Amino acid sequence: MDGKTRDAAALETLVALSLNEGVRTRERLLSERRAELVSAAALVRDTILAGRKILLCGNGGSAADAQHIAAELVGRYVRERAPLPAIALTVDTSILTAIGNDYGFEHVFSRQVTALGAPGDLLVAISTSGKSPNVLAAARAARERGLVVVGMTGHDGGALAALCDVCLRVPSRTTARIQECHITIGHLFCEAIDAQVADGLAAADPGERHHAKHLSLEQAAELREHYRARGLSVVWTNGCFDLLHAGHVQSFEAARAQGDVLFVGLNSDSSVRALKGASRPTFPVAHRVGLVGALAAVDHVVVFDEPTPERVLERLRPDVHCKGADYAPPGGAPIPEAKLIESYGGRLAFLPIVPGLSTTAVLDRLTTKPPQ
Repeated sequence: MDGKTRDAAALETLVALSLNEGVRTRERLLSERRAELVSAAALVRDTILAGRKILLCGNGGSAADAQHIAAELVGRYVRERAPLPAIALTVDTSILTAIGNDYGFEHVFSRQVTALGAPGDLLVAISTSGKSPNVLAAARAARERGLVVVGMTGHDGGALAALCDVCLRVPSRTTARIQECHITIGHLFCEAIDAQVADGLAAADPGERHHAKHLSLEQAAELREHYRARGLSVVWTNGCFDLLHAGHVQSFEAARAQGDVLFVGLNSDSSVRALKGASRPTFPVAHRVGLVGALAAVDHVVVFDEPTPERVLERLRPDVHCKGADYAPPGGAPIPEAKLIESYGGRLAFLPIVPGLSTTAVLDRLTTKPPQ
């Protein structure tokens, strides 16, 4: 192997290692910090809903992140909407140099927080170590002024964690990986706003929720518009799924491969009984939503009461509607919603059937006694 080939191989290894480390960090962020991510996104959203403003600060790359997030809010993220009040405390060179010269660099953010912040506003304090003196001073000033404080930091959060209402600690000690996740978190804040308050409306109350992925039809319709604006293709499949098995899991994975986002519709308990008889569903809707929602291939779950999902499909208008191969033409079972899908330019896709793994076949095996 010549030197040029070795250099190319070494670079390829470096690229793969860095990207895989980033993937693992994001996976840990989701698994270990999910509750904090949701809480922080809700605080940012609710601050905007209340007509208050967002202040942001950080140093170096974190200053760039503060400015990036502020730009998405004042300008737009994806959806067209009114400009939202956000100020990066890192951009006014006259203020920064005056305060730094007269009072010390530690105060460049805290004096701005005191001057511009008001009770009900929110400070996003960004520090990969959680130890930056000027960011800590800004968080203290924010608390004294009655602002909500959301911290974005790494590993154990440093001293910043104790000063925050919610501290998002990226589970890494590597500055680059932490910063990559910080801008991802900033984008999550923007997506939460686009999805839920872009029209100045709070998200619809779904009633009783059985899983984080469980949405009301109103919420699903709002998200559908959000995905459409981003150019993402939405896939739908539905069923009773009252005895989840490997065939269903494979079908969900095949459906997810048809587009960018997968909505799964579940018949309600009363709907299952009407379709399948009094002995079904095998598991109630709360259990079914939890099981389906736990699958990585599934993005959202919607429960509907009708025997067939035309009403839901009319609202969501998915790009792709997936059915089992037993519905495929020319000899497949009729699809009541086929004309609706075709009417708005949607596409029908047929998923392979796993032999011997229909719900009826599984129930028969479970209930049939073996010969003596």
